[in-house]
Amino acid sequence: MNDKLLKNAAQAGVYHLPPLRRTELEAAAKKHHFPVLTADIGVHQKMDKTLRNLGSALHFPIWFGANFDALFDCLADPDWYPAKGHVIVLSGIDSLRVSDPDDFTTLIEVLQAATEARRELGFPLWVLLDTPARGIPSLPEA
Repeated sequence: MNDKLLKNAAQAGVYHLPPLRRTELEAAAKKHHFPVLTADIGVHQKMDKTLRNLGSALHFPIWFGANFDALFDCLADPDWYPAKGHVIVLSGIDSLRVSDPDDFTTLIEVLQAATEARRELGFPLWVLLDTPARGIPSLPEA
């Protein structure tokens, strides 16, 4: 991976991260001082618990309401975790897709909207999924 990719806010978005590229991605993020935050969202069956787990893993503020609106608000605000950009790696996404397809779709829509909002601000937000999903491209090479 070209490590300049992460600094390119115009390409930031929601992507599938092939497992063999994770080490390379983490090295590039470290080089650019982007925190790499990880969360396993496949361990809970109910969306409210999944969102609470996600909020905790991502160090969201105490006011995080564990709902999709609050998720967008936190992710779209680059000040939630001060940095020039963020990389979020989500695992267990396939479990959510199987157990609750509607919430899975809503979650993807919220993640995409947040990455778009951050692109407009010039603070890249990369959300990387551990499993391929329909409509989600693989992380570009450069």
